[in-house]
Amino acid sequence: MKRIKFIFLIIIFLISCGSKTDIIDENIQERFNLGLQYFEKEKYLKAETEFNYLILNNPGSKLALDAQYYMAESMFHLEKYNESIVEYDRYAQFSDNSEKIEHANFRSCESSYLLSNEFLHDQGSSPSLLDKLQVFIEKYPNSNFNSEIEIFFRDIRSRLARKKYETGRLYLKLEEYDAALIYFDDVITSYYDTEYADWARIETIFTYLLQKNPEKAISKIELYSEKFIKIENYNIAEELINDMEAGKLTLSNYIRLYK
Repeated sequence: MKRIKFIFLIIIFLISCGSKTDIIDENIQERFNLGLQYFEKEKYLKAETEFNYLILNNPGSKLALDAQYYMAESMFHLEKYNESIVEYDRYAQFSDNSEKIEHANFRSCESSYLLSNEFLHDQGSSPSLLDKLQVFIEKYPNSNFNSEIEIFFRDIRSRLARKKYETGRLYLKLEEYDAALIYFDDVITSYYDTEYADWARIETIFTYLLQKNPEKAISKIELYSEKFIKIENYNIAEELINDMEAGKLTLSNYIRLYK
């Protein structure tokens, strides 16, 4: 009789636990649905709170993984770009939803781009940022996001080129000609596809003229003759050489290029 009572108590206990689990599961699903409603209504801070609750209270579940994606999206819209990168990368690591993984990887790149001013202040981070964009293009060669990735890529390269170009100009103004030439050459070599490569070519020729080395200036314009992106920039460089040869290299030329 005691054995029967014991078995009956175990059955009651298991039924009770099962009911509690059902209640918990139902509560978790309700929290996810609530978070999704907030997200769709663009109430991103409330959405983030709900998704974070779900992740903490139901770790490892598919619902928690879905919540990870939407929490990252909420953070992105709240301009919490550093935090969103962590969440997007974590989602991409554990999810098997290829479409959302691609979007998460794109958003991670986009967040890094939107933080690019911070990255560009740190010379060590700049190459890794460009590498991240390049990896996306290589991983998803036919992605619909590639046009945007390429815009990010070109813009960052242009800003890096400008930074080096302006550093070269600073050395030029300080009459540190050799240092200026190093920076101009770096722009020409590393950022050949930006507008600053043309200006670095002009400044290189100008620097050699300031050094009273017309032979080097002439050899450089011959080297660059077919490499200028815009013909008008080649004409500016050629005008400097022509003025130098005619003895007409005036103060106005110097002021214009020093500014």
